[in-house]
Amino acid sequence: MRSSLVLPIALIVLLSVVQFPSVYSQSPRLINEQGFGLNRSASLTIKIVFLGISPDELNSTYLKSNITVPPLKYQAILAGPLNTGVVFNFNYQLVFADNSTVNKFAQYLLSIQKPENTTSTPGSPSGLVNPYFTNSSTLSVAQNYFYNADKVESWLGSNMTLFGENPVSGYTLFVADLHSHRIPSLNYTEYQNYVTPCRPCTPHVVQAHYYNRTVTDPDLGLVMTRHFMTGWGGSGRLYYMDLSAGPSYWTNELPVQVASQLRGIDMSTYYGQLWRSKFIGSYITGAVNNLFAPDQLYPVNYAQNYNLQLFVIDNRTTAEKSQGPKLTATINETMIQENLASLVPFAGVAVHINYANVTDYPRLAAIMANATTRIIDPVSGRPIVDGDLVYNWFTTSALGHITNFINVTRTTSTIDVPAFLFAFKGNYTFGVPVKEDIGSPNIYGTFGGEALGDMVLIGLSQQADFTIGNNSTYSQSGKGAGFTHDAIHELGHAMGLNHPFIYDLTEDFTDTVMGYYAYSLNYSQFDRDSILRGVNDELLSFAIQALSTTQSTIFNSGDISTANQNIAQAESLYNTMDYAGAVQYSLAAAEAANAAQQLANSAISPAVVFGLVGVVIGAAIGILLGYLIFRRRKSAGIQYNRCPTCQKPLRWDPAQMRWYCDTCQKPV
Repeated sequence: MRSSLVLPIALIVLLSVVQFPSVYSQSPRLINEQGFGLNRSASLTIKIVFLGISPDELNSTYLKSNITVPPLKYQAILAGPLNTGVVFNFNYQLVFADNSTVNKFAQYLLSIQKPENTTSTPGSPSGLVNPYFTNSSTLSVAQNYFYNADKVESWLGSNMTLFGENPVSGYTLFVADLHSHRIPSLNYTEYQNYVTPCRPCTPHVVQAHYYNRTVTDPDLGLVMTRHFMTGWGGSGRLYYMDLSAGPSYWTNELPVQVASQLRGIDMSTYYGQLWRSKFIGSYITGAVNNLFAPDQLYPVNYAQNYNLQLFVIDNRTTAEKSQGPKLTATINETMIQENLASLVPFAGVAVHINYANVTDYPRLAAIMANATTRIIDPVSGRPIVDGDLVYNWFTTSALGHITNFINVTRTTSTIDVPAFLFAFKGNYTFGVPVKEDIGSPNIYGTFGGEALGDMVLIGLSQQADFTIGNNSTYSQSGKGAGFTHDAIHELGHAMGLNHPFIYDLTEDFTDTVMGYYAYSLNYSQFDRDSILRGVNDELLSFAIQALSTTQSTIFNSGDISTANQNIAQAESLYNTMDYAGAVQYSLAAAEAANAAQQLANSAISPAVVFGLVGVVIGAAIGILLGYLIFRRRKSAGIQYNRCPTCQKPLRWDPAQMRWYCDTCQKPV
């Protein structure tokens, strides 16, 4: 076909095709917080390194069985009857450190060991009391031996080559029993002497070892010691638990050497192997469910930007405001921003803090006055501000006054997270009084902060927080605790993070702000993995589900191919735990799959029908134009080779270099 015919047809076809939607729409999409029906499978290797436990003390087959440890887990979203559609499959590897390695580790512990004796009352120079051992009738002295938790984790991390390579996709769990390796540990006789009822009683000595750390509040400088931990981890992809440590008042879990004798277990028998395997398996299960494959509190959602709007509202008395601290000194904007940004390194994170007195908002002041009750919480002994009334005033599900402060956006472009932080007078705290509290006090009747899905509420007080250092328990005049720790904690919940101790209290001894005991000021590696993995899961689930319901056509085949290529690249990085690197490919896959779906869905729309009609009409017009152009050019050629006067054929005269008419006897 000649070019004069092809060009008009091609132009008409091109004009009809470009009427389709663009491949990658940049308009933000509203976020629908739903679990995905399509399951994604994520494989994780759990490498368990035993320190001080030999293979013949366990039944490895029983330990790795479905009865003892979970073979898989369906990830749940706890704030609602949803799941993420992600199924974790676990592969357990067992490694037994040899005696020389265990002795090397024990020697390191002894080199950093800090002993401190305590009694049932604050009698030591530091005023320290071991809350587990407080019975003055049976306790003469508790000999406590402390090991710096951060140093222990650092030693394990820097000596990983002693235990083999890290799993490519997974985590390392150290399980130690050091009571036979010169580490001072509680024994069964000491335990029995302490707990056995007696009259009269003879006080006895007990000894136990723990892992500890010291933290300082970043706002108001209160120094807090956390002495009685039996495990630690979170700065990397490892966690350490010492089954011979403790007991800790925080978990009330007995060390293995005491628990076995209390149960009358002969550890040298076959059943003893099974019992120890089951005992260890319960700890492994806790670490797997809490840290390595945690559930989400709220759905983890992707956005290009996360906008954290914090409203810090002063509800203290005039005298308390004069006493200080200033409201601006109670929160660290930079620390909050940096921590939240560590969860979503692919996005922009902005923190905006707005300071105000409650009287600046008369209607809010009125509801706060009504919510400030005279009810005393029976557990904490503190008066409460009814959190339900305050939340009811703010939420759009009720009175909706949050719109006086911010119009919340939740799209793939921007997610707004509003938080209201109240500085209460006296020692008031948020609480939710219910009928059950009257007859049976509930330790959860009060809360310092809460992430409620659509907003965060935090309430700290002048006496119990900002100036708590003046209390004799701390004896740190002028020191206190501000909003920063609680803000990072509750905003982590709003992003989707859970507490690390839902399934087992041991994991509250983790270097994460999401825990309670450790008072860490940062998110753990487990937290960062959870959020980034969740973002990838959301995007990849959308892409895979969209492609599964999209028919391939000549118009969307390129987008389908692009989506599949990006899915493969994202999965490759995901499977090596490069979750941050995978996000860009997961996003590209979701965008391409969405474009392919739009093109497929629009294939039967009137616009496309008219477009196809346009193609047919354009082709017909092109053929007609080509024919006419071709015909005119042919006619002109014939006329050009005939005499314009007599219409007789012309002759080319090479001498004159012109056409010549022999009939008319003249050149043309």
